[in-house]
Amino acid sequence: MQTKLEKIEQKFFSIAEQTGQLIFDGDARTGKIEWAGAIEEFTGYTPEEFSKVDLNACRDIIHPEDRERVWGALEKSLKKGEAFNQDFRFKRKDGSYIYVEDSSVFLKDEDNRIYRAIGLLKDVTERQNAQDKLRTKEECLLKYLQNFRGIGFQLDNNFYLMLLHGAVKEITGYESKEFLSGKIRWAQLVDPEDLSHFLENRRKLDSVANHLVEHEYRVRGKDGNRVWVFESIQIVHNTDDAPCLYQGFIRDITEIKITEEALERLEKLRKKEIHHRIKNNLQVISSLLDLECENLLSGGFDREKIVKAFRESHDRIVSMSIIHEELYKSSDMETIDFASYLRKLTADLLRSYKVGASNVRLRLDMEDLFLEMERAIPLGIIVNELVSNSLKHAFPNGKSGEIRIELSLRVTGSNDILSNKITDTGIQNNSYTDRYFTLIVEDNGTGFPESVDFRNTSSLGLQLVNTLVDQIGASIQLEKGQGAKFKIRVTDF
Repeated sequence: MQTKLEKIEQKFFSIAEQTGQLIFDGDARTGKIEWAGAIEEFTGYTPEEFSKVDLNACRDIIHPEDRERVWGALEKSLKKGEAFNQDFRFKRKDGSYIYVEDSSVFLKDEDNRIYRAIGLLKDVTERQNAQDKLRTKEECLLKYLQNFRGIGFQLDNNFYLMLLHGAVKEITGYESKEFLSGKIRWAQLVDPEDLSHFLENRRKLDSVANHLVEHEYRVRGKDGNRVWVFESIQIVHNTDDAPCLYQGFIRDITEIKITEEALERLEKLRKKEIHHRIKNNLQVISSLLDLECENLLSGGFDREKIVKAFRESHDRIVSMSIIHEELYKSSDMETIDFASYLRKLTADLLRSYKVGASNVRLRLDMEDLFLEMERAIPLGIIVNELVSNSLKHAFPNGKSGEIRIELSLRVTGSNDILSNKITDTGIQNNSYTDRYFTLIVEDNGTGFPESVDFRNTSSLGLQLVNTLVDQIGASIQLEKGQGAKFKIRVTDF
């Protein structure tokens, strides 16, 4: 019998050593402990060194943060004679810690007193690390659900809630437990107008493999107010590809919906305003054509004169169409980049007159300036007329030359904005008294005839220029000399 017991003991110790476990047999009276198994692998000590570790020394190999809990549980087990099971951090010889699981039983003598403790220490570091990682992921997920102001949920195959977490009360006014207990069903909160669509999407999940549903609908909260929500829900499969549950999230999108509706109303107003502007511009075009028609009828039939009139009318209409093109590119749909507009307008004019003005160069010197449509269209027509006039008359017989356009913004007055004072509290902004911009169109051609008054002429183009300058409340001057220089000053813009 003794031989059999020794063989069993050897096998047991061999298994413990091969599996990296530590076996101990302690005397409850003396505190001495016999150790066996994978001592060196487990502890870092040699078997001889670790044989000196008794019950009192065991306190020092337990992590200080775990010591009070473990020792308290041991005293409780010894008092009641119950099995002892605890996880704690074990200090190895090199000072590092591993997670261990201690499973012990106590033997009693005839007087029912504990005289012996037999147990097993198992390295569970990998298991504990995996649990810690899982716990960290769960904590991160819960924080995410809480911080993104939405609701995360899981449903079983019958669409009954299994998990509900996040901003449930903030969105619905109800507590999570009211949904989880079945007291309230989510479908009860769905707005009647959206309910059929909501239920249809749930049926799709049940009937279509790997289906993902993302939809928007309204729910009525506890206070009766309607809340717009976005829901994303999909099927989660088992390893055998059988559907096991549904999971997803719900997010409050009420503010987004309110913004979308406001933008939609604004877009309708903008379209209405654009149609109104187009109507006005078509009326301007009609008036220009009427003026050109009267001008043609006042004289005899002249084919060349008619062709010229049609080309000039074409250029005026193009100048207005470019305005609309720039307006649609603008982010606010109210103002346009006037400098960019002038570059396109003058390029088109040069192409229009390329046969007779191939040697004419165009020089642009323009600051960035944004104008509303009501100012941009008249100014565009003015530039069109003045540049066209130069192209037609300033460079006869293919003479070479240059047309220059300058656009500059000015701020003047007794308190010039450029003379703002820098104080200890920052920049002191002084108010200015005059803000205006200057538009100059000049050429170095043959010059403007001294006998012609540009304010009182039969030229339809110059008549338009004067009329439109008055219309926008601007002023215009002509400097005669080598070429012609028109200087337009625009205020109150």
